[in-house]
Amino acid sequence: MEYLALVKRLDPHIEEEVTLEVEGIEFTGFTSVCPYEIEVGKSYPVSIGFTILDELEIRVIYDEKKELERIGSGYKYYIRGILNRDSIDAGITILDEDEYFADYLGLIGKYVELQVDRISVEFLKR
Repeated sequence: MEYLALVKRLDPHIEEEVTLEVEGIEFTGFTSVCPYEIEVGKSYPVSIGFTILDELEIRVIYDEKKELERIGSGYKYYIRGILNRDSIDAGITILDEDEYFADYLGLIGKYVELQVDRISVEFLKR
């Protein structure tokens, strides 16, 4: 899904790190694709995904929450929301580009929580 993201912060030391606001949700992610120079205070079209470095675990939650919760000061996040076949609705749609959710078809349509190592952002051509 394509969103218009406002760039809130660029890290001066880590080139790929970017803090964005999308649909009122602020998060820090890593740019996987950025075909042009971006600037703080400007908005750009993006697609949002996630990166898992080890193993993905998804668990059902009983609170009907849609949110991103940063874990400490690192890049890990809890993503909570409704699981779809190729995405999770956490207030914004986060794509499952690597087809992790294919192993969790029984949880489709349920509120779940997953921990990701980072949120990935692809800046799309305008």
